[in-house]
Amino acid sequence: ASTSNAINTEAKNEKVASAEIGYGFHNEYVNVAVNGYFTEWMDKTMTKSGTLGDNQKEFFMNMTGVNARHMGLEFEVKARPTKWLEVSAMLSLGDWKWDSDSVVGYIYDGLGQPLDKEGNVIPEIASDDHYKAIINMKGIHVGGSAQTTANLGVTFKPFKGFRIGAEYTLYDRNYAYYSLSGSNLSLGKEMNLLEPWRIPTAGQLDMRASYHFQIGGLNATLSGNINNLLNQFYIEKAWNPSTVSENITEVNADNVYFYFAKGLTYNIRLKINF
Repeated sequence: ASTSNAINTEAKNEKVASAEIGYGFHNEYVNVAVNGYFTEWMDKTMTKSGTLGDNQKEFFMNMTGVNARHMGLEFEVKARPTKWLEVSAMLSLGDWKWDSDSVVGYIYDGLGQPLDKEGNVIPEIASDDHYKAIINMKGIHVGGSAQTTANLGVTFKPFKGFRIGAEYTLYDRNYAYYSLSGSNLSLGKEMNLLEPWRIPTAGQLDMRASYHFQIGGLNATLSGNINNLLNQFYIEKAWNPSTVSENITEVNADNVYFYFAKGLTYNIRLKINF
């Protein structure tokens, strides 16, 4: 059977192997930071329990060996060419995928004895009769977050206490979220995870301004934000279909569900420090 994807796993006994390297430079006019990372999330666990056979034999399954690989490169720069101007930019490129195939979860009774599909105790662990579930997900993208993001911002400070700026944020390679726990695994079957739906590239422009002043001898700040200035209606979050079905062979725009980002919104705040 195939399912619409993938994995929220319990973090029991999870192991992490990671490496990170970075470089930074800063002076009066510019700050630059470059960072690379590699993380292997190992032995994520999925559990399942229930009953088997005519005698309703209680069983427990603890599937280990579900691994995910996250690696990427991050770049940030902030420049101050003049006292009244600040420019910032950010780029994050990620490659986050599940890294396991043919992961097997065997079932046992409460005493740790292996069971067959009728709930009978068998003498040998991992034998052909030992009832199990299998899942394949190697190379499937991790869903729920954009794996490429970029940001460009400009801030002006024309006079003391006042600043105004705008920034544009881009979201790309954003895959639909999907959830699978041990309860979704089918005993006696091999489950193949489908590649999640890739959300169309999107972005939004935001503006902000603030003014610091004194009122009655107290420090005060008047500030405001305009979010999604261009009133873009784009898909912000999407979910793959959650039903396990042999009829779903491809995830696409016709069988996912999603919600759109809000249109233009704004807020104004006044803060007084006593």
